[in-house]
Amino acid sequence: MNFFFLKELTTFSSRVAVIKHETLHLIFKHLFKLDKKKYNQKLFNIAADLVVNQFIGKWNLPNSAITISSFPELKLPINKSVEWYYERIVKLKKQLDDQKIKPDFEKEANQLTEKFPRKSVDNLSKILDGVSHSDHSKWIFEDNSIVSKHAETELDRLIIQAKERISPKQFSSLPDSIKDLIEIMIKKRKPEVNWKRALKIFSSSSRKTKIKITSKRVSKRFGTRPGTKINRNQKMAVAIDTSASISKNELNIIFSEIHSMWTSGAELEIIECDSKIQRVYEFNGNFPRFIVGGGGTCFDPVFNYINRNRSIKYDGCIYLTDGFAAEPTIKPTCSLLWLITPEGEIGNHLKHGRIIKIKNY
Repeated sequence: MNFFFLKELTTFSSRVAVIKHETLHLIFKHLFKLDKKKYNQKLFNIAADLVVNQFIGKWNLPNSAITISSFPELKLPINKSVEWYYERIVKLKKQLDDQKIKPDFEKEANQLTEKFPRKSVDNLSKILDGVSHSDHSKWIFEDNSIVSKHAETELDRLIIQAKERISPKQFSSLPDSIKDLIEIMIKKRKPEVNWKRALKIFSSSSRKTKIKITSKRVSKRFGTRPGTKINRNQKMAVAIDTSASISKNELNIIFSEIHSMWTSGAELEIIECDSKIQRVYEFNGNFPRFIVGGGGTCFDPVFNYINRNRSIKYDGCIYLTDGFAAEPTIKPTCSLLWLITPEGEIGNHLKHGRIIKIKNY
C-alpha cells in the first residue's frame, strides 16, 4: 500500500482521492458491515467501492478504481447502500461463473430479451483476478465482539469530533447521505444516563481530594501566587453481570455506559461477577478484549467485596445487570444504583438502591 501510494500515485489529486476514498469507507462503516459468514469478501469490497467512489468529487481516482461506470450495462443508480450494490454484483458474478462453466452461455444469453453484459462481466473478471488496488482484507472483525464495538465507538467519537471542528456552513455543504450518517452517530452516542448529573447526585459518601499548586490562582491566605486548587475525584465501584444470561449486545451497551461515566470524570473500578467475582481492575477508557464469567448470577459477592474493602472508600456502586437473580442478602456500605439492560427485569428483589433501566439504542 505504501509503494502504491508513494510511487504509483504521482499527483496530489490522486493521493487526495485515495485518502478520501478510505475515509469514506470509515464514515459509511463498511469495515464493520463485512460479515464473513454473510458476504463474499471480494464482492463486498466491490460494492463498498461503488458507494464511496461516488463522493470523490473533483479529485482524480486511479485508473483501476471501481466506479459505477465499471459496469455500464447494469446502469447502476447512485446513492444506494452497499447491500444494494452487493446483490447486483452477486448476480453479475453468477453470469461470469455460468459463462466459464458453459461455453455457449453467452450466445444463449444474447438470445434473451436482455443483452448479455459483456463489458461488465469482463471488468468484473479483471477485478477479481487482481487488476485493482482495492484491498480490504483487514476489515473482518468478529461479529458483535467487544473489540469491534470499541473500535466502532472510538470511530464515532473521532468523526463527531471532526464535525465539531468545522463550521456549520462547511457541514451543510456535505452530501445529505453523509450528514444523515453523522447525525445518527451523534444520536447513538448520546448516553442513556446523564452521568455528569447522575454522579453528582448519586455520590453521597466521602470523595478523594488532591491539592494542586497552580500559578493561575491567588492564595486566599497570603494574596500571592501561586495558590492552591482542590481537585475532587469520584471513586465508583462498577459491577458488571457476566453471567450466561447477558448477551454480547447487552455487554456492548453496558460498556458504552461505562465509557460515558469515565469521560465524565469518574474513577472506575470494574468488578466482573457472575455467581462469584471473576476479575477486578481499573477502567482506563479501553474496552476489555474479553470478559470472564458465564455462570449463574449472584449479587452478594460484589457487595461483600465492597464491605470488606472499606479502606477504598467508594463513593458508590453501580451494578449493571439484566436483573435476573435472587434478592441480595447483603447490603453494601455505599450508595447503590442498579442499571438494568433493555431486556432485563425490574422487580422488588432489587433492594438497597435506585433503579434505572436502559432503553434500546
